[in-house]
Amino acid sequence: RRLQYMEREQIAAWRMSRPGDRIVEIDVPLSYGIYEVVQDNSNLNVVEFAWDPTKEVGVYIKVNCISTEFTPKKHGGEKGVPFRIQVETYSHGDGDGTPKRLHVAGCQIKVFKLKGADRKHKQDREKIYKRPMVEQEKYQPSCECTILAEIPLELVYTSAIVPVGTATSNGSTSSNQAPQQTVVATTVVTPPAVLATRTYSPTELHKSQSFTSDGCPSESPLGHETDNVESPTSMIGSGNSAVYQYYLQPLSAEASAQQTAQWLQTNRFSSQARTFSRFAGADILRLTRDDLIQICGVADGIRLYNALHAKPLAPRLTLYLTQDQSQVFHAIFLENLSCVEIANKLAGLVQLSSQHILDV
Repeated sequence: RRLQYMEREQIAAWRMSRPGDRIVEIDVPLSYGIYEVVQDNSNLNVVEFAWDPTKEVGVYIKVNCISTEFTPKKHGGEKGVPFRIQVETYSHGDGDGTPKRLHVAGCQIKVFKLKGADRKHKQDREKIYKRPMVEQEKYQPSCECTILAEIPLELVYTSAIVPVGTATSNGSTSSNQAPQQTVVATTVVTPPAVLATRTYSPTELHKSQSFTSDGCPSESPLGHETDNVESPTSMIGSGNSAVYQYYLQPLSAEASAQQTAQWLQTNRFSSQARTFSRFAGADILRLTRDDLIQICGVADGIRLYNALHAKPLAPRLTLYLTQDQSQVFHAIFLENLSCVEIANKLAGLVQLSSQHILDV
């Protein structure tokens, strides 16, 4: 049987062998400009998020499985299963709130451990160099950022495990990977969207999601350009997933064991979540630096101690503003010192949409 017809069994087997792990997840502390992150434990190959198009956005994803985990005899080296990262863009819905699919793009990837990846690259290069120059010209050169290839909407594959992600009030982004012939990753986002390490300037807000079809080799990092769809609102939604908006906040001494586990997950300490599964916030805050190093190892111990006792960064500029006929001054803290940032802060101060501010 081809792997795409064994998707359900493959994911179930992977779940049994890797309890508590996800196939794909968002690295929340590294990502920025997103909110309402949903990483449902029942859908290990799906992540969703919404984001504010008036801010710079970057989303880092982690793939926690390697291509050889889904081969029949777990061959090593280059004999791995290709996965596919699939990105789907949805609007937040019309009057009835039903999300509308706007655009789909994707690329194939193969994931290996470090030595296997190096060997794979070397063997691929050797195979290409042995071919005549006419044949070599048919291959695309490597580049820093993979361009996701556009997929016609009528040919979109939807995983049998998960339905297409439902958009939140402003849309959401889901990455969905299924171990099949090409593992699918679906992303639903309010435009414009960013997946992986690419950043976008607020001056590019008139652009939205439109990917070129000429992608780079599958081993390259992910990324995509954007081009023209509607502009969603920038209101931050509520709900359980909104906790990801506050991942930079320190752990509270009053946090329960469950809240402590959530804090560890969102701050990239998932490998230590089981160790501290019975620790409340006060328990873990009592530990010294040496205690954490002894429990977690040197690297994670130091990082966890710094995260628990991190000092807030001072803003680059603080402005005190007041409205006409008011004696009350409000502080505005600026981090990027950009016109877009101050426009957003002013809009929040006077309770208007940033679209009503025409010039700064």
